Amino acid sequence: MTTGYLMQAINLYDSIHIKSIRSVLSSRVIDSSPQELRLQYGENSFLFIYRFGCLVFFNMPNEQIDIEMGKIKSVLGNGLENPTTETYQVNVGDFPNRVEFEYVEVRDLSLDILRLIAISVGQSAALEYFEVLADRMLNEASTFMEGLANLGAVSLKTTSLLKMIGTSARARQHIISNVAILDPPDETWKSKELEEMFKELQSNFDIEVRFRTLDRKLTLIQDNIEILADFTSSRRTTILEASVVALILIEIVLALLHKR
Repeated sequence: MTTGYLMQAINLYDSIHIKSIRSVLSSRVIDSSPQELRLQYGENSFLFIYRFGCLVFFNMPNEQIDIEMGKIKSVLGNGLENPTTETYQVNVGDFPNRVEFEYVEVRDLSLDILRLIAISVGQSAALEYFEVLADRMLNEASTFMEGLANLGAVSLKTTSLLKMIGTSARARQHIISNVAILDPPDETWKSKELEEMFKELQSNFDIEVRFRTLDRKLTLIQDNIEILADFTSSRRTTILEASVVALILIEIVLALLHKR
């Protein structure tokens, strides 16, 4: 007999301060650290909360999910405007552990296994948020670069440039500060089977590949921003020099007129 459970991840925040929300959640705390909070709501119902901004619900009804998210939002606010999500099916039955594209099959519903799945599903949702953000910034930078290539000029206000610089830097800083989430969890040291399963889960969600691709996109965005910043700075210098020359000419003309 096979029993199916649903795991749902939502990347709701840029980051979550674990200590600040632990007291508002009434379920049993299984484990808590600055990186992660694990709570149990029933015999086979769990919530995994990660510092990098993601909530992963396992076998919890939507009504209960809304209640718990409401408690968290009461402390941290509403969160991201467009949070990203990921769902994954967990089937438990009399068969070997196996990772597939839309589901995973396990013999036993152990907390060790659930944590490996939750981390991978949560990472996938978090990476999607930054992938969408990076694509949007890349399109903005590409539009400016096209104008520079075709017209030799670009209409770029200082606020727009500063916003792009700030968003790109914040995204890169957030990802780098959470690189530890890509490290294998402690459970992988317990057995070779758990280690192999984690590798398969990471491969299934393309975690490392997507991380490298995202890093390259952010690097390209940063390079484009530097070019635009240099161009803007040069244009301003030219305008300033022209203004100085114009002021000098005006003074000379006024001086000549005064002599007359």
